Amino acid sequence: MENEVVYGITKLKREMEIDGIYTVHYFEYAKDFSYEGETHGFWELIYADKRSLIITAGDKQLKLDRGQMYLHRPNEFHNLRCDGEHAANSAIVSFGGELPELYAAAGKIITCTPEQKRLLAGIIREAGAAFATPLGLLGVRQMQKAENGEFGCEDLVKSYLEQLLILLVRATKKKPAGTYENGGRRFSAILRFLEENVTEKLCFSDVAKHFSLSPSILKRDFRRQMGCGLMEYFTKLKIDAAKQLIRERDLNFTEIAAELSFGSSQYFTAVFRRVTGMTPSEYRESVL
Repeated sequence: MENEVVYGITKLKREMEIDGIYTVHYFEYAKDFSYEGETHGFWELIYADKRSLIITAGDKQLKLDRGQMYLHRPNEFHNLRCDGEHAANSAIVSFGGELPELYAAAGKIITCTPEQKRLLAGIIREAGAAFATPLGLLGVRQMQKAENGEFGCEDLVKSYLEQLLILLVRATKKKPAGTYENGGRRFSAILRFLEENVTEKLCFSDVAKHFSLSPSILKRDFRRQMGCGLMEYFTKLKIDAAKQLIRERDLNFTEIAAELSFGSSQYFTAVFRRVTGMTPSEYRESVL
């Protein structure tokens, strides 16, 4: 064919490729939860969300603070528990593969960057679509695939996990950055402000005014970073705080609604159900 231009394809090297997933979990524990532990021949990543966790790794006992991660080597004995005073959440991902580069990242507490947290959240989100097995179910030995999983969800679980592992390996090969860029620091400050004021009745304009930001810019940038609206995120923080109170303290739902500025227990119940798919009473019954 005339004027046909011939190109040569460049094959891409794969330096981080997992064989598959054993389990993906997101657990919400009661304050006195304890798991006796196990050993298995594959990798396991645990992330402490909301509160700290006490873990055992081989002959070491370690405290994972909120936002920290630990990578267990294959055949390393491990267990976990809450501290007896605070309910906690964890994300746990176990996977297979001959991945010698990971040994440099394993065996140490990792304070996660925003990008690492984003990838981990993506794994949990896409796993929820990919698997019929509930992510909060204890004792799972094999995940069952969903019959009608969203297109590409398994690809994204694999892709996000491999990206996360690449970042963990890269972090072992360079000195950590001292600070994030100004925009990153400001965004972290916004998230911290929302968390510190979770018991208050904030509105969108309160946040924009506090940070001297244009509402349109704040709306655009927050959705770009988090994939949801600011008030949607704030509502989820409130529901997460409500879950924490349900698991930690002997409060009735009227008292929880008042503590988190919901206005009424009926409104609290309606929002709780919209966000979680269950009522506060059903959630209380489901706690591990």
